[in-house]
Amino acid sequence: MALLKENEDVNNITEEEREEMRSHFPYAGVHLGELSVQEERLLLFHLRGLSKAAAGRAAGYRDQDHAYQLFKKPKMQNALQYLRGQLVEEVKFDRSTATNMYLEAHRKSANATEEKNVVDSLCKLHGLFMPDSATQININVEKVEQLEKLSDAELLKLAGSDVKYLEPNGHKKD
Repeated sequence: MALLKENEDVNNITEEEREEMRSHFPYAGVHLGELSVQEERLLLFHLRGLSKAAAGRAAGYRDQDHAYQLFKKPKMQNALQYLRGQLVEEVKFDRSTATNMYLEAHRKSANATEEKNVVDSLCKLHGLFMPDSATQININVEKVEQLEKLSDAELLKLAGSDVKYLEPNGHKKD
């Protein structure tokens, strides 16, 4: 369903667009002729992203309250709900689509940096990055000056390491 087309005048609706929308009415529980041409235009403008008031003005309604009341009609609600569902179906974007787009970008990469960025993005998308296993240490200190006065040994104890951490193991190589 191509109710939304790129680079088109939002205030211009063609007869083909109206006919395409009308072809979906039986599935929405709306019989042909139950909505006026102006109501159909109101629906199309709203589906294109205009607010209800703006869609009403674009469809030729002078009273915006009347346009709001039209959206409350059961047939308009049925048509709007069904057509929105069709638009969502048309715009499916999932992991597979994203993967294919990344692979196409990788194929068109001009240099190794671009290739690496695409690979990183693919890894993130598919959850292949391992979380950092670095241990985080939180030290609550009221004043920074307290830390500045501590010796290296005392700072290492606060960090959870012993002074021996700085000393060589004494392992001899053969």
